[in-house]
Parts: sequence; C-alpha cells; structure tokens
Amino acid sequence: MGNSNSSKYNLSHSRHEHWRKISDYENFGQIQSIPYSKWIKSQRNLGGFTDYADFTTCRESRLRHGVLVKPDNTGGRYLIPSFKSKFELVIVEKQRWFMSNYKLPRVPVPDFEDPHWFQRSSHNRNRRECSVIGYHDNLLVVQINTNRYYLSPRFYLIDLETNEIVGHFLIFYHCRRWYECYISPCKKQILMRPDNLTRIVSLPDNYILENVCLKSAYTNMEVNVVPPTLRAHVICYNSIAGDNLVLVAFHKTLEIRRTDTWEIVRSVQNLDLPTGIQQMKSSPLGDFVALRCVSPVHSKEYSVNVDVKGCYWPVSEVVNLQVFPHFSPSEATIAVMRNCTYSRKVMTYKLPICRFNLQYLCRRAILHLVSFRDVHKLPLPANIVNFLLAKPGYTHIGVSDRRHPC
Repeated sequence: MGNSNSSKYNLSHSRHEHWRKISDYENFGQIQSIPYSKWIKSQRNLGGFTDYADFTTCRESRLRHGVLVKPDNTGGRYLIPSFKSKFELVIVEKQRWFMSNYKLPRVPVPDFEDPHWFQRSSHNRNRRECSVIGYHDNLLVVQINTNRYYLSPRFYLIDLETNEIVGHFLIFYHCRRWYECYISPCKKQILMRPDNLTRIVSLPDNYILENVCLKSAYTNMEVNVVPPTLRAHVICYNSIAGDNLVLVAFHKTLEIRRTDTWEIVRSVQNLDLPTGIQQMKSSPLGDFVALRCVSPVHSKEYSVNVDVKGCYWPVSEVVNLQVFPHFSPSEATIAVMRNCTYSRKVMTYKLPICRFNLQYLCRRAILHLVSFRDVHKLPLPANIVNFLLAKPGYTHIGVSDRRHPC
C-alpha cells in the first residue's frame, strides 16, 4: 500500500530525487498534487520549501488567517508579541524558537485632551492588544492598541539583528483599526494603511501619520501612508522595482506607481483572469509575481478552515492561507493550496529559468538541495551567502557587481 500511495501522489524520498523530477517537467508544469498533511510532514522540506514560513497558526480572531484577501506582509513567518510587563514587550517566533525582550519607549501624543479622563471613566478597559503587522529582513513592525477609547495605535520598529527598538510613530484615524504594513526591499520605505477588513469607508477617510521618530542609523528610512484613494487596491513591493516603486493592482489592471507622487509609471490592463485580483506576492529575487484571484468573488473566506489533529478540537490549528501561493527559496517551484470538498491539496509547479547566468543557476540548485536554514553554514564568501539569501542589495545583480542597486 505504501508503494501505491507513493505513485498516487508522486512523492519524493530525497531532495536529489525531487530535483531530478523538476528537470523532467516543462515550465509551469504540475510536479505534485498531494494532501496538505503529507506535504507539511515531509514533502515540504524535500521539495525545497525549507524557509521559516509557518503554514499553521493559532486561532486568533484579529489575525483572520481565513480571509483570502489579506496580504502576507511577514514573509510567512509567525511572530508572536506579548507583554511581559507594562513597558516590556516579548517577541517569540514559532519556527525558530526565537525569543527576545524589548523595553518600550514612551511615545508622545500630540494635542491629547485630558489623560485623566481614562481614569475617571467607569467603562474603561485597559486591555492592550499587540500584533506583528510587518516583517522584512530582520525589521519588525509591531502595532499596539493601548486602550479601546484611544483611537491612535502605537507602532514600534524593531531590529531583530541588533535586538533594539529603532523607531516609533502614531497614526490618527476616526475609528480603531488594525493596519497593513508594507516594507520596501531595502528597508528605505514603509507604507501604512488600514487593513483590508476596514474597506467600508466613511468620509472623510483620512489617516494622519504623527510623531515619527527614528534612530540616527535609520534616518534614511521614510514612513508614509497609502492615499485613501488606493484603500481598496492591492499593493506589493518588488525587488527589481526597488524602494521607490510599488506594484498596484485593481480588478484586472496591474500598475507600477511611484511612492512619492503615486503617479503611474507603467500599466497593463484587461489581464486574462477569471476575476479581479485579490492579492499578489513577489518572489524573493523579484522575477515572479503571483496573483491570487478568488472565484466566485463571494467566497473570500472559508467557513471551516481547521486542520484537526487528535481527538480534541481545541488542539487543532488554523491553516495560514495568507502564505499561499508560496515561492520556494530557490524560486524553482511555487506551492499553491486548493480546498477540495473533503480535503486540502497542495500543488507544486515548476517555474522557468529567468536569468541565464552561472550565479542564478547555482543559486537555484543550492537552495533546493541545501536547507535555507543552513545556508549561512556553507564555506562561502559573505557576498555569495547574501545573494543566496536574497539580502537587500544582492537580489538582481548577483555577486559580480559589488554596487548595491538599492
């Protein structure tokens, strides 16, 4: 029976075997179609998806991982913030067993009427909420809602490499919301806007950025807000486009806009798609952009989205739908999940070779045969390791040119 299952799902027994399978398929050909549980347990690592993406999360209502229109702004990584004390924050990463403490600096509030009003309110609830809303290359953005009557959340920028808080700011809005955060490839731009669950707009729809404070080493970083006219548009950064350009999609139109003036640089209209674009994701090197189209449109959220384990329902975890579609670190394959009637299936497809140079071809093979988590252990020069890990400045020039395009 084991052999029949293997032939049925086209399972691989080693990374070398899976790498040989990729060479046998045509571009965009389907390599595997296997149940979600089998893919998570074994085929994920054998197929080259060895990064820190977390495909299952705990069931937190505010995260809404079942919403298919919500972007993946953390690279698939699941970082859990919590309060150790009133002025101390703890960050835990599930996949890496990483934990660190951070002292929260005081964020001044401009034109605050009366701070004692909260103390005199008989209906006051001082329960604070926090969530990681953005992550890219060791830069973390945490949103903290301090009080349910205080509509201006606080945002902290945390550098996980140096373990310090490098900046903070506020956003004023007419109602209390969670926010979406977009970090540019070289971490020079941060874009903020209310999340996709708050697209019911009440005029005036203005959200104001206040009290941006950054450390001296990060003064070249800019924090801006997305214009209210682009609230319902899909946004995505791309490594090739750089920090000053952003991909914007609406319905079946894909645009490239400047982030300073938001003027259109290039536009492609009437794409051959079954329905409008709901989300998009760029590959690490920026050669590919995956578009997510939900058809029919009214099925943006699954009523049941639980991967049950054991005989007790509470121990089950929610499948993190925002991770899919997910590029492998080598960009040789892409994984897409499909919800069937009684099961979930993960389908992997082969991606074409976009750059015909030795550096790109070696990167494609190394990241498929070597775990992404062990690349830093390879006896290679630092600039080659940075190119393998798609670090900022090494994404589309390789290692022959030492100039940083960002």
